[in-house]
Amino acid sequence: MKNLTSKLLLSTLIVLLFISCTQKTIKTEEKDLVKKFFLSNDTTKGALSIDVEVEIPIAFANKDVLKSIRTTIITNLFGDEYTSHANDSLVLLFTKDLYAEYKENNEPLLSEKDSANRYSFDNEHVVSGFSLLSDKKIYVYGIERYVYMGGAHGLETRNYYNFDLKTGKTITEVDLFKPEYKAELSELLKKRIVEESKELKETKETEPILSLEDTDFWADAIKPNGNFYITDEGINYVFNPYEIAPYYIGQTEVTIPFNRLKNILKPNSIIAYLVEKQAKI
Repeated sequence: MKNLTSKLLLSTLIVLLFISCTQKTIKTEEKDLVKKFFLSNDTTKGALSIDVEVEIPIAFANKDVLKSIRTTIITNLFGDEYTSHANDSLVLLFTKDLYAEYKENNEPLLSEKDSANRYSFDNEHVVSGFSLLSDKKIYVYGIERYVYMGGAHGLETRNYYNFDLKTGKTITEVDLFKPEYKAELSELLKKRIVEESKELKETKETEPILSLEDTDFWADAIKPNGNFYITDEGINYVFNPYEIAPYYIGQTEVTIPFNRLKNILKPNSIIAYLVEKQAKI
């Protein structure tokens, strides 16, 4: 009887140890590389500057979920052709391919007359991938990218991916909001742009927006775009250059607290626990 009890106790301890060691949130590993590739032996002719700093998911309790999340992130960071490569080789392969493409596009132009006046051979590619909200139910990942390929200016973008840790799938607006949500959410986005400009006035010397009609925002274009990230306090939408305004406006981020979304949020969605927690504060 004593041996049986000892065996049961040992088995219980092993199970508890296994459970405690299981990765219950997404674990990531940082990969980075900064390098400049010159177009020719003449270093004055131009170069491609690459700066990569990304977090790659490497561990989670559910291997299928981890694979699904990793595939989505790698595809959006580098391209779907990189998903089968090992994490340690991803960044180096990506930079080599960027350099090969850069040379292919620009080397033939070096021999043209007055090429220095007609083309810019100084290119840049900067990409950052990072974790945001990460708990036992939701994992949020952001990608910032700046690309300059000559011309008047480069283009900077930010895109976000919210993952359901039960399925590994991205969380969409349809998962969060009631049907027919778009009209009300569009109006709320417009209101928050105006409200946040007034809030910004308190901390910076900028003129607040009194009405979108008095700005260069394209009011009719301001609507849910699927590019959002979930926080403990609400949902933040991000609009990249040219989406809702001219380039000079830059990126527009709109913060919407949960209490402003209560009329259109599904009551039993994956973020219900965050909404409830925030309501108690």
